[in-house]
Amino acid sequence: MLDARRRARAFGAATAGSALAAFAGAALAGVIGYEAVSVALARVATPALFARYEAETEHGAKLPPGFSRERIETLLKVRDPGFWTRGGVDWSAPLATTVAQSVAKKLYFADFKPGFGKIRETLIAQFAVGPLTSKSAQLAAFIDANGWGEAARKWFGKPLADLDDDEFLSLVATVDRSKDDAPGAPADAERMRRIEKYLAGLCEKRGLADVWLENCGE
Repeated sequence: MLDARRRARAFGAATAGSALAAFAGAALAGVIGYEAVSVALARVATPALFARYEAETEHGAKLPPGFSRERIETLLKVRDPGFWTRGGVDWSAPLATTVAQSVAKKLYFADFKPGFGKIRETLIAQFAVGPLTSKSAQLAAFIDANGWGEAARKWFGKPLADLDDDEFLSLVATVDRSKDDAPGAPADAERMRRIEKYLAGLCEKRGLADVWLENCGE
């Protein structure tokens, strides 16, 4: 009788485990299928979403209007150092935000929410934005969607192209971040100090996720 009970309990545990594994597998398959559809729809929408930016940059032949090569490289060294040489995602830090991921978040979501939203943002950046748009169009979209022009007028009272180097660097440090980091705030001053050290080669970035340039804090 005791052996029978033990076998029954073992069978029940095994059955429950198998059911749970099957449920988890089905749920995972459902998520993958849903995200695959989302990426497919994003690929269809991409040409229209980027038409303006491709026109502005002549399909990658030109940099975004009002930006010199030097300023683009400054922006990318701080925000996305690997931009020119890889696809839309830095897989060494997929939860960080590349230019393509930032664009995906701004252009493809009416109401972005973390969690599955970050997964979808990452997939869209890698499989839609990255392969279907030019690098210059991605930069133009990044600058526009993150409100760089509006920020230049709000904080400095002039068009983005007319900012001096310090004003531009202040936007690199603050745009799309919290209000506490606005130009002139203590957090902005500290981040600018770290960025200037980094750009001068006096310290190193720990990777894309190192937004605060921890090695440059000394």
